[in-house]
Amino acid sequence: MSIRKKSEGVYEVRWREGGRNRSLSVHGGLALAQKIERKRMSVRDEYRHLDIKKEVNFRMTDLIDRYWEHYGSKKRSAEREKSIAEGIRGELGKLFAREVDGIAVSRWYESLTAIRGLSEGTAVRHFNVMHHMMEKASTIWTKETGLERNPVDSVEVRRPDDARERYLSEAELRRLKAALDDNWLRKGTKYVNRTNRRMRLIVLIALTTGMRASEIFGLRWIDVMLDEGLLAVRAKLKGGKVRYVPLFLRSPAIYVNSRQKFLMTCYSRRERERRTSGAGWKGASRICSDGRRSRIFVSTTCATPLHPGT
Repeated sequence: MSIRKKSEGVYEVRWREGGRNRSLSVHGGLALAQKIERKRMSVRDEYRHLDIKKEVNFRMTDLIDRYWEHYGSKKRSAEREKSIAEGIRGELGKLFAREVDGIAVSRWYESLTAIRGLSEGTAVRHFNVMHHMMEKASTIWTKETGLERNPVDSVEVRRPDDARERYLSEAELRRLKAALDDNWLRKGTKYVNRTNRRMRLIVLIALTTGMRASEIFGLRWIDVMLDEGLLAVRAKLKGGKVRYVPLFLRSPAIYVNSRQKFLMTCYSRRERERRTSGAGWKGASRICSDGRRSRIFVSTTCATPLHPGT
């Protein structure tokens, strides 16, 4: 604190309070200015403890449990999220959340590849979980954790270029087709192996269209548009939208002929059933022994889906 004479009979008292510089003009003598100075100093010292921010002791292990309950357990990748969370707990679980700064996060991230031997892509997925968790800790849980900003933001991560050419060569395609053909019949008999026949169809569709497994298992006969040469894909599309996949264009010739012949056979059988059933036809591809009808494109012999949820 200080006192400065501005003019005759006017003094300026200066002091610092609450992290800011303050001043007050006093009209009178120097003794009055000194008295006001002592009073301001006394008030400042009395409330000085309010300027000290209380440190919050919230442990990382509690933060991990809270994050898992509110977010991690609700994700589709919950099992992987659980494994990552436990890895973070093993490295940083004993620390307080306020002690986890950029240096601690950087040291943890470097240990993923250097000590645990994870690939760069896997390490980035671990980093993303850490970033999401600390983001919640510094925003919606800031009062409990004492964090005002995300410490993970100060860590620079170089994301690997994981672009790869993912396709089979011509020789690999021929070997795969030969393996499918060898298992077409039951061993030692001339009867068709129905399980391997369905697997053959799944493999042919996946190779020639690039569809995901969930999309293939979700196909129904109404999605097969042979006249247009298209497959209607409805699985996991937002807003009920439909995308169409070409059936035979830009596909390996050794697979197109086999799959086209098999699909045409199934489609012809289905059309004959529709014509003979008349008005009672319900769009089924086959009638099972128990009387149920199958609308699933890839199903068991009793019309049950091969994949749960389809």
